[in-house]
Amino acid sequence: MKDKTTAGILALIFGGLGVHRFYLGQVGRGLLYLFFIWTFIPTIISMIDGIIFLTQSEDKFDRKYNPAEYYASLQRQQAQQQVIYVAPVVPPPATKHVVRTPEPKLDPFRVSGDRKYQQYDFDGAMEDYRKSLNVDPRQGEVHYKLAALHSIHEDTAAALRHLSLALEHGFYDFDAIEQNDHLAYLRSTPEFHAFKSNGYRMPPVASAPPVTPPTEEQPAETLELSDDLITRIERLARLKDDGILTEESFEREKVKILRS
Repeated sequence: MKDKTTAGILALIFGGLGVHRFYLGQVGRGLLYLFFIWTFIPTIISMIDGIIFLTQSEDKFDRKYNPAEYYASLQRQQAQQQVIYVAPVVPPPATKHVVRTPEPKLDPFRVSGDRKYQQYDFDGAMEDYRKSLNVDPRQGEVHYKLAALHSIHEDTAAALRHLSLALEHGFYDFDAIEQNDHLAYLRSTPEFHAFKSNGYRMPPVASAPPVTPPTEEQPAETLELSDDLITRIERLARLKDDGILTEESFEREKVKILRS
């Protein structure tokens, strides 16, 4: 575990030599400080580094310089807060012929995404969750997890879009939205406050400027792209990028979606 106070003191006292960067495990930056020490620029930069380290919060410092320990601690805290309910076992009624309903098959992409999420492989988890949505785009919990992952990457627009889709497809755990540490960045943005004030829905888009009336050579054509159409077109695009669809098949299926 790297300590922010130690890093700040090293930056203020020995910053020109890049000692604080070596302490934080950033060997490349430390060598740059040593190489340019004769210019006194590293000394000035290290003073700024020391002030930043000493004034920033412990959570922000640990999230950047102690990521594995930080997220492992969050996982332990969440595990301690979970309450496991064991339902009573009720024996089935005695019948001569028992018809067993086959268990639904688990989506392998979602299972793989959950495993990678728990192992802090966030990029791999995002890729698997997107593939899972290609199979079934109505999975509210998958959209919620993608919103949390985009919040970790500080992508506000993508995080809000997936959070809106999660609520649209039946994810109503508002306590999780307000308490999940992975959504901390998103909750701090003004876009989220506008989203929450609008009843956890995307605020209305400002009206577009007036459109010039079409001429005789260019007939009017109005096309409203709903979220479902956009999602289906994006799914087709990903299939084309993965080599599953050819360019001709992509254009043909896109026309069918737009005309439906």
